[in-house]
Amino acid sequence: MTRKFVLILSLLTLTLIGVGQSPSPAPASPDAPAAVLTSCRGSVMVTRAGRAATVATFGLALNDGDEVRTGADAEAEIMFAAGNWVSVGPSSSMRIKGHAGAKQPAPDSRNFEVVSNFIRLESSEGTSMVGGLRSGDKASALVPVAPVQTKVRDARPTFVWKIDDPSLELRFTIYNESGVHWQSDITEAAFPSSRQGHAALAYPTDAPALTPGVSYSWTLETSDPLVSPPLRTTAAFFEVIAPDDVAALEKELAAIEEKKPGEVTYRLMRASLFFDRGLMADAIGETETAVATDPENGSLHAILGRLYAEAGRTHEAIQEMQKSQK
Repeated sequence: MTRKFVLILSLLTLTLIGVGQSPSPAPASPDAPAAVLTSCRGSVMVTRAGRAATVATFGLALNDGDEVRTGADAEAEIMFAAGNWVSVGPSSSMRIKGHAGAKQPAPDSRNFEVVSNFIRLESSEGTSMVGGLRSGDKASALVPVAPVQTKVRDARPTFVWKIDDPSLELRFTIYNESGVHWQSDITEAAFPSSRQGHAALAYPTDAPALTPGVSYSWTLETSDPLVSPPLRTTAAFFEVIAPDDVAALEKELAAIEEKKPGEVTYRLMRASLFFDRGLMADAIGETETAVATDPENGSLHAILGRLYAEAGRTHEAIQEMQKSQK
């Protein structure tokens, strides 16, 4: 496995406690929160024992005895350490009780840990990391979009890139740990535009299979010698996950569908599961949908900015971090 991809996977491991471990969660800490606010709209207040009411915020940790109150135009969703969640509608209240932080965790408590760790991406550490990115660089005319610094579920992934001039003749190359795995010259006619300014190429069925667990990278470069200076993308790394891991993930996703929560919580839970397994592109897609659902949520913008930064999408990361601070 290449050193760069190992570094990226190490970063994910450090960011998320328990990445790649067995689905069976460790016993919950007595100091762990009893619940967390996964959606918070309108006037939502939290009263803690012996304290005055304070404004509730997305991602707020809740403990036994805390009371959540919503105004006439407000609503909130709370995810409990046991892995279940509840909605609090307008002009309602709920008191947190029944802390799940016992020696033996509840069956679905891993979901709570995964979501809690994902929410921490909005932390000041993530903000500092993105804040250190260079914002004065001119955007490149040829940029890989997906898959980039991620694992993927599909053994025949679709490759997406930004391109200013779709008429350019390009050479597409996938590298494995030994050298060139597959290469093809492509023109505008070979790939349909997925959206304005973007192009996509589905990995052909007659191309050599991609092996799960192997680190691959892909690049695009102009093949026309008359294009000067030539354009070439940076190397984008990806890895196909094993079929057993795909099956386990599908089971976890299906459990969310059985008791589907509100849209923001739903997208947050899916994004958390994807991120937990290193599926960065899927996590970004779900978080983008969550942001579109709740565009005024600065924390979601911060999380999306952190994900973009992890995926090497610097300009988009900076834009999201700027939105998170408004």
